[in-house]
Amino acid sequence: MADRVVVITGATGKLGPAVARRFADDGSRLGLVARSEDEVDELLESLPGGRERHAGFAIDLDDPEATLAGAEAVRDRFGPPSVLLHLVGGYIGGTSFGDTELNVWRELFDLNVMTTVHALRAFLPDIRAAEHGRIVTVSTPLAGAPVTEVAAYAASKASVESLTLSVARELAGTTATANVILVRTINDQKPTHTRPAEIAAALAWLCSPAAGPVNGQRIPLVGRA
Repeated sequence: MADRVVVITGATGKLGPAVARRFADDGSRLGLVARSEDEVDELLESLPGGRERHAGFAIDLDDPEATLAGAEAVRDRFGPPSVLLHLVGGYIGGTSFGDTELNVWRELFDLNVMTTVHALRAFLPDIRAAEHGRIVTVSTPLAGAPVTEVAAYAASKASVESLTLSVARELAGTTATANVILVRTINDQKPTHTRPAEIAAALAWLCSPAAGPVNGQRIPLVGRA
C-alpha cells in the first residue's frame, strides 16, 4: 500500500497531525485539507518527505463547489486518491433541548454533517474505483446513547454515521469500505482519554488490505472510558 494517495480532512485539528504522521511514516502520499493555508504548510514541513511527497489544500468544506474543485486539485497533483479520512467535526453542548438556539443546530449540522456530505460527494467515485479504497469518518458514542444537554451534537453525529453506513452499503461488491470510528475524548491527559496516536493506529489498520471484511461498522475506540 506504499505510495497510495490519502486525503485527510481536518488535517490541522486535534487528531489530524498524528494521523498524518502515521500515514506518512507508512509510505502514503498525503493530501492534507484544512481551512488555514498557513497551518497546513506548517504541518507539511513536519512530515517525512515534506512538500516533495505531500501537499496541502486550503478548502472550505462548507462550500460544495469549492470541495469539488479541491478534489480536482488533489487529482491534478497526485492522481485519484484511494483513502478518505474525514476528521472534520466539532462539539457544542451544555444546554437543554429547549434552551439550544437554532443557530447552534445549524452550526453543528453544517460543521459535522454537510462537510461530510460534500467530502463524500467529491471523493466517493475515486474511493469506489480504487483497489482497497477506504473511507473513515469520526463519530461519538453519544450518537447512539445521548445524554442530557447534547441533543444537537448527538443528532448531527448520528447523521454522520447514517451517511457513512449508507455509503458502505453502496460499496458492497467492491474492495472499498466505509466505516465510522467512535471516540469520546481525544487527548492523553487522563487514563480514560483516547490518544491521537492510538486513533491513528486504528485508522491505519482499517485502511489496510487486512481490514477488507470490515465494512459499514461503528467501531468504538473507548476501551478505557
